Amino acid sequence: MTVAPSARQARRTAEESHDGPRRRVGSLAALDGRLPGTHDLLLMQCPSSLRPLAGGELPDWARAVLRAHPWVVVGRAPSVVGTPVDVPNPQRCTRDPEAAPEHWLPVTVRGPRPGQRLDALAPWAAVARTLRPEQLADRQGRLAPERVAGIPALALLPEVGRLVADHRLSWGPIGAVGYELGTGVPVAGPLSPLRLVLRAPHPVSRRDALQLRRALSKLPVPVQAELETRYGSVQLAEYAASPVTLTLLTPHGPREVHDPWFPRGPFV
Repeated sequence: MTVAPSARQARRTAEESHDGPRRRVGSLAALDGRLPGTHDLLLMQCPSSLRPLAGGELPDWARAVLRAHPWVVVGRAPSVVGTPVDVPNPQRCTRDPEAAPEHWLPVTVRGPRPGQRLDALAPWAAVARTLRPEQLADRQGRLAPERVAGIPALALLPEVGRLVADHRLSWGPIGAVGYELGTGVPVAGPLSPLRLVLRAPHPVSRRDALQLRRALSKLPVPVQAELETRYGSVQLAEYAASPVTLTLLTPHGPREVHDPWFPRGPFV
């Protein structure tokens, strides 16, 4: 006789597909832990609560993507506390009527076609799970071996880890490779570059930056690495080249600075 699974077993099965229990959403859950940062992947409890920055409703392609894979990527833009100015009557998450989405995060929805993106605001109270770039490299083993072998940017992750480890920087893949590692959606291609974020809360010497850039440039795939400081990010290649001024990408726009760890300069 077949025994129907209990509610607890059914819930456990659903949670295992996303690596553990989803956090409780609602007014209290919005206050726990740190807010997600740029490049973080968010699993949305209620994707319909997203609000396009341009206003209006979610386009049909975005609804279809979010129904199949309710993941979004945090962008580099200011978050909004309270009611977003372009959302006069924000809808609460219908799956959790107690949710209080008073903190809205800038996110991007990836479309099925190259370059298809939608910038939106997502309520923090409706975020079920957060994956940081640093958590993604170890997920390579979750992908099919033939998939990894066919995508050089995926196959080279262990080698990248060894190179970056020599400089004692926390790192993680972002872009198409990071998205695929986090969500399992096959979006990377054989020619996809490997984009990396290198956590650098403290100054990195130009010499170390140059050594790392040279090591990464010898890999058989294009590597685009950025140093993430407390104030924003700067391209590793640009910093290693030792120009007088650098372009620092911040939540409020790019700035021309002399030192990305002690920025003093106007917005571009």
